[in-house]
Amino acid sequence: MLSDTRARRGRVIFDTFRSARDPRLSAWLLFRSYLLPELAVTQLALTEAAPPALAAPLGVFGVWRLLATNNRELARCATVFADPTAALVAARAAQAGAGEMSVSTVRGPVSTKHAWLLRRGDRPVATAARWYESAGEAAAAGRAAVTVLQDAHVAEGVSIGTASGRRSRLVAQPA
Repeated sequence: MLSDTRARRGRVIFDTFRSARDPRLSAWLLFRSYLLPELAVTQLALTEAAPPALAAPLGVFGVWRLLATNNRELARCATVFADPTAALVAARAAQAGAGEMSVSTVRGPVSTKHAWLLRRGDRPVATAARWYESAGEAAAAGRAAVTVLQDAHVAEGVSIGTASGRRSRLVAQPA
């Protein structure tokens, strides 16, 4: 229903990965390594850090993503959390502290790639979800993401990766 207030605002959703070797996790970590080299970590290091019990039923690790009303990804958390519950707690804290965040731009691997970071103090909270052609465009997108995050609906479920690469969503909140 279009008159529903939630239909007119962004959403925070939660995802997990099938394993520490999930190709989606690899892509996530590679993109983040350009923006936050100090947080760069290999999948091997994650594999060694992940207890086998995390592999079922919620998958491995947890992340939150900010989506626009058209489901376009606007932002992603700067941290890969140990589980979906930790991601949920972090997303709610990010939303509560969105007004205190600062936007900074980052130049990518080539001069025509720019992205943005949201920091609360000196701690990275969220990153861009894609590259932008200019630093100005990236900064504007970061400011817009803060605005959307402040009023976003926080989803009550978690997407779980499957072996086929499809995503399934659990309706219940992360444990």
